[in-house]
Amino acid sequence: MTETAKDRLRRANEYIQEAELIRREKIGNLHVLANLYHAMMNCLFALLDVRDIGKLTHADVIEEFEKQYMQSGVFSTEFSDALHFTYNITHECDCDHMKHPEDEDIDRLFPVAGRFARAVEEYLKKNQ
Repeated sequence: MTETAKDRLRRANEYIQEAELIRREKIGNLHVLANLYHAMMNCLFALLDVRDIGKLTHADVIEEFEKQYMQSGVFSTEFSDALHFTYNITHECDCDHMKHPEDEDIDRLFPVAGRFARAVEEYLKKNQ
């Protein structure tokens, strides 16, 4: 079963809620960041109408978002910056040298992920 944009946005919000729970329970910033990253990626899947990622990589999806929406100024660069920051940490291959996000990183990213989910939802409502 493929997921619709509505399904993806619902999932994005679930990831944000889970990130809040993980943060409250002090499980670890890396787990919080991973959830925020997946929330933002689900926003991209909704925006780009990716129903089945197939052979696409997350980097491909981020690049397509930047081509279609960042270059034309539809969305704020804060979203692209947050995507790159979270992507670089979550896709680090050498776990021994992986940067662990600081509390300040999480404090900065939480509201960005929420704003991104709302902005994508609003954009899709206006443009469907």
